[in-house]
Amino acid sequence: MLAPLLLAALGMAFSPWQDLAAVEREATQEVRAQPSAVNWQKLGLSRYLRNNYPSAIDAFREALRRDASLWTSHLFLGISLYRTNQFSSALTSLENANRLAPSVAQGRDDIDYWLGATLIALHQPIKGLQALERLIGRNPRHSEALQLATETYAETASALWNRVAERAFETAAGQEVHGYALESDGNPSGALAAFRHSRDMDPKRTGPGAAIGRLLLSSGQIEAAREALGKELQYNPTSPEANLYAGLLALRENEPALAEKALKVASVWLPQSEEVPLALCQAYLALGDAVNAAAAARKAIAIDGGSGAAHDLLMSALAAEGDGAALEAEKRRWLRQTQGR
Repeated sequence: MLAPLLLAALGMAFSPWQDLAAVEREATQEVRAQPSAVNWQKLGLSRYLRNNYPSAIDAFREALRRDASLWTSHLFLGISLYRTNQFSSALTSLENANRLAPSVAQGRDDIDYWLGATLIALHQPIKGLQALERLIGRNPRHSEALQLATETYAETASALWNRVAERAFETAAGQEVHGYALESDGNPSGALAAFRHSRDMDPKRTGPGAAIGRLLLSSGQIEAAREALGKELQYNPTSPEANLYAGLLALRENEPALAEKALKVASVWLPQSEEVPLALCQAYLALGDAVNAAAAARKAIAIDGGSGAAHDLLMSALAAEGDGAALEAEKRRWLRQTQGR
């Protein structure tokens, strides 16, 4: 269902309780009385709201025949074409909407979402993700865009990795992919052997060393993990994953200063990872730096407002800071969050 503000921008008063058939009948009467582009657009939208996409397509096309500058008709024509699996035609309409719409139009989110979805359907995931990233940049909480982007990133990465593994199994890259495949199949020892093989074939390759360190750390092999991560950082000092796991290892070994140093590097390259600011917060608390601990916890909350760990750490940091007002504010925020408001 479309946003009420966008419907209002199209000149239609609408509420969820209206009889949609009556809305379409009224729009039909307006077209008969005055067959203008705007009225044809209203008819198209009334049909769209009833999921009658073929008839909506006809109406939007007639609206555009009368006034090709109606970016909203291009938009809904594109969405309707997408809904009927006419992806190439949908892309043309959505590109027209993107070209004609004002830069601050209410429908900008819809344009970028459907452009992204259509490009992905046309097997152009990189271009599709660019459109979704524009939308997420404006509206970070757009749930449909976040879900589609996440799925597309995963599928694209998986396809690329599989292609590497199939074509170049006996290479450093192929063995690294093989390692991730074995790990996903629940074979950590086999994965560790594959990652080590990859690293031995190309010691300076970014990735395998961090994966080795992560697996060793998760199995409690602290000294071996420290050695693997140290070797990885020697070749790749800005490796995000190696710095993250080195920081977690340092926290585990009660070395908060070393943890802070590694995690600050990781935070630069993993800005959307909740794990990094959570770990940084723990390091700052151990160092007695309540101000930076609170800032790190707030960053984790900005990434995931429903994170219980981030809430607990922020409460600890604010208590250490002695900021009673901020403590009460966070309690209220968490209450609203947990009550779904």
